[in-house]
Amino acid sequence: MTMPAGDADLDVLGENFRHVLQSMYANEAQLGASGQHHHIDDTTRISVEEGLTLYSLCVEAGVTSTLEVGLAYGFSTVYLLAGLERNGGGTHVAIDPYQATDWHSIGITTTRRLVAASATLTDESMVLIEEMSHAALADLERSYRTFGLTFIDGYHRFDDVLVDFTVAARMCPIGGVIVLHDMWLDSIAAVASFLRSNRIDFVEIDTGCENLFAMRRVTDDARDWRHFVDFPLR
Repeated sequence: MTMPAGDADLDVLGENFRHVLQSMYANEAQLGASGQHHHIDDTTRISVEEGLTLYSLCVEAGVTSTLEVGLAYGFSTVYLLAGLERNGGGTHVAIDPYQATDWHSIGITTTRRLVAASATLTDESMVLIEEMSHAALADLERSYRTFGLTFIDGYHRFDDVLVDFTVAARMCPIGGVIVLHDMWLDSIAAVASFLRSNRIDFVEIDTGCENLFAMRRVTDDARDWRHFVDFPLR
């Protein structure tokens, strides 16, 4: 269920970000790259509680580089950009191969308008990679990129999410955070269970949001090549 987007909840983000989110949560038609407005699917979003949690994780750690698998309409991206603005600037990279075909480029259009209106963010603050996540993440790793906060909300199959986390973890510095969305799905819950049991270089963070699973990197990955710990599916 999506929480209502009340003024009091979103004021912390700043006027521009609040205004955009209120319009999106109200299911108002949004501007796409073609210059036309399109109605949006009210099931493809994060809740206000989840979005403010992402914002808080970004701000509290002073993050200046964020990564996202799954842009869609840009709900979560708006919160992350608000966090970057609060931190004095930075870069957000969003991976979405279907931004133009499935989402009318609403996510990238909306977020680039916010960046253009910001006194802190620059043209380089919002980067879209329109490729499948396994390829895009590998390219980012080859470029020696690091991200203080990564939000994974793309394909929700167990193996896809596990691959996304595995590659993202190699770009996550000590102290960095990786967040999974949609814990109500068995596939995501199973990935989270595997990570709790096997990724001893990460510790789970209690975000207070049942639908989010977050882990902070605390050390290097020094597991033996044979390492495996059995895990429950939930």
